[in-house]
Amino acid sequence: MHGLVRVVVLVVTISLTLVLLPIAINVGTGGTAPEFLEPYVGWTWPAIGVLWLVAIGTGLAQYRSRRTVGHSARSADQPRNRPNALARVDRYLADRFAGSLASRARLALALDVSPEAVIRPYDLLVQPLNGDVTEVREDADIAAAFDDLQDSMLILGAPGAGKTTLLLELARTLAAEARTNPNTPIPVLVDLASWTASTAKAPEDDPGDSPLLAGFVRWLLAELNTRYQIPAAVGRVWLTRGRLALLLDGLDEVALAHQEKLAPVLAELGRRYLIGQVAVTCRIQEYEALHHKLKLYGAVRIRPLSREQVLDYFASGGDELSGALAAMERDDDLWDLVNSPLMLNVMALAYQGRDARDIAAGVLADHRRELFDTFISEVLARYRPSSPHFESRAAVRSLWCLAWWTRTQAGDRIEVPRRLTPSGWYGLVLPAVGYLAHMICLPGLFAGLAAGAAVGATALYGVSAGLAVCAVALVLVHVRPQTWWILQQGRDQPRHLLLAVMICIGMVAGLVSVLLVTAIAERLPPWLGLAFQGVIVWASYGLEYILSGNNRRRVLLSIRLVAVTVASLIVFATVDDQAHFVAGCAIGLVVAQGIRFVKTLPMDHLVYPHSKSEHQDGPGVRWRMGKWTVGGALAGVLIAAVLGASLWWTTGPEAVLGIIAGTVASKAWRRRAPFFSGALSRGLHGFLLRWSGYLPWRRGAFLRYAAERYVLAKTGRGEYAFIHLLVRDHLAECDPDALAAKVDQRIAARANRGNLARSR
Repeated sequence: MHGLVRVVVLVVTISLTLVLLPIAINVGTGGTAPEFLEPYVGWTWPAIGVLWLVAIGTGLAQYRSRRTVGHSARSADQPRNRPNALARVDRYLADRFAGSLASRARLALALDVSPEAVIRPYDLLVQPLNGDVTEVREDADIAAAFDDLQDSMLILGAPGAGKTTLLLELARTLAAEARTNPNTPIPVLVDLASWTASTAKAPEDDPGDSPLLAGFVRWLLAELNTRYQIPAAVGRVWLTRGRLALLLDGLDEVALAHQEKLAPVLAELGRRYLIGQVAVTCRIQEYEALHHKLKLYGAVRIRPLSREQVLDYFASGGDELSGALAAMERDDDLWDLVNSPLMLNVMALAYQGRDARDIAAGVLADHRRELFDTFISEVLARYRPSSPHFESRAAVRSLWCLAWWTRTQAGDRIEVPRRLTPSGWYGLVLPAVGYLAHMICLPGLFAGLAAGAAVGATALYGVSAGLAVCAVALVLVHVRPQTWWILQQGRDQPRHLLLAVMICIGMVAGLVSVLLVTAIAERLPPWLGLAFQGVIVWASYGLEYILSGNNRRRVLLSIRLVAVTVASLIVFATVDDQAHFVAGCAIGLVVAQGIRFVKTLPMDHLVYPHSKSEHQDGPGVRWRMGKWTVGGALAGVLIAAVLGASLWWTTGPEAVLGIIAGTVASKAWRRRAPFFSGALSRGLHGFLLRWSGYLPWRRGAFLRYAAERYVLAKTGRGEYAFIHLLVRDHLAECDPDALAAKVDQRIAARANRGNLARSR
């Protein structure tokens, strides 16, 4: 389909070029163009240039697509493909392992066989010839267990038990085997969290695949391209020929509605493709809740850590972990928590380097929440000379916001997003951000927009036009719906600089818009300018008429449209300066649309726990916006008058009448949000989240900062994830300001300890 479109575009552009080129050459050599083209002779060569660029671009795209398909099919067998892919796999696994907590504590995790957890199929390639089930050797590591289970295994474990760590170890072992044996598949570790069980079909899908399998394969190939730079066409060939070992991490991290679909997908994948090695990880509780079990050869469960393993680990750390050992010996309740590699690492990091006497004298973390608080406080309080610095409150707020959004975003529950999409804001109640949006940004934008429009109207048509802008802006601000709120929380936020920024933005937008539309209106014949605005107004009324289901409103719209059209035509026919009337109409349309545009911004992505009626009719709510709007408009009129604008009107009342007519004509746009309001609203709230410290200004530097402190882990080029779901969930549920206060207390304690050491 895409190729056909390119061919059609190429044929059309070449045909038009062949028609226009002789005409352009004829005119350039002293000839004449056909009579119907004479008004457009000056545009002939630019049009030919554009057509040539389109033809060249289309041809290159067509050539590239054909070359890519042919090249990818051939390159699957290129000798350098396998070593290059293995090198990228090794680099990815090394980065992933180095950024994880598992790199700090190397523990031998014990495994138990759970054959009842899976449905052992009879048609897998890995089925042994004699049909006997091979048992896992006692004390076998993950690679040996994978081999004993015929390279087809499910890994089950409690939260933090080390499932991902074992899968990383298995991937590294298989990668080492693949480097020595060219017939061994290349292991590719992929996080299942981003799989959305799409059933949409694409042209490149295998026709024999079901929609669900086609979507899974397409997602898998995209992940291979992102993680290991394996082209989709090459990955599809390797998948078909059995050259990939699939290591799928985190079935429990898939959206709940899609978890049941993995079993049929993997079953069909095994029938349609040559999959010789596959391993899947999942939490025990989530897997036991599934109705459809996976068709794999076997399953293992990770045993909890024994007391001996914990004591041996802390004892091997020497003085660095003496504080952790003292905490464990002092409080028996901690033994119930530190039974997994994750909690062991959290405990070790939280108490690393702390003296046992300090632990004995202080209050111990006696449950998981306090232990995680201690962990976060400790790792964020540590000073690293080579690391960027972030203030504690901003760092914890940013981590809280990212954790909250990541947990609520279905289908991507661990990866820190590159940008926050609209659905992330629903339910995120931040009074501080709401206060800045409604009590600072809204009045500032209203004041700036009115001021800019008043400056432009006054400078062009006198003070009377500026006062008309002031009046219509005041009326429009109070036309329903009124979208602002009175919020008492958040008054400690920095307001004055933000208010100045909003006023400047609104003023520039208002002034530029007024100057632009008046310049266009005055350069067109008056009748053409009025007709063009009439088309816009009629189209808006027609759209409102179609979308509105209220017949009474439709009648009122029709009456208003006819009335404003007739009145405008009568005024246009009777005034002396028709150009000024048309320009005034354009100003009225722009001011009305600008005011209504601003009124739609704060309502898109903030949800409040209280009802709107509680605050909309509160004291001062209506006239607060009016004062700012009138103040901004009058300031704009005064500025223009001081700079030399006419103190009444330049030639007559035409511009004032036009402003009124344009404002009344724009009434049909009241209930429909402007096209770009959603994007600008998200941009505004993203800006406010950064302004108030809930998101970092320097995203890349902050992610590196968090990764160096073992809160995040690097999972790819520019990609990060929380080290574990438990850490992410703790951050999402915490009070960020209270946790930041604990971080500051820990920083102060470390500083005092350092000062005492230096004084001695």
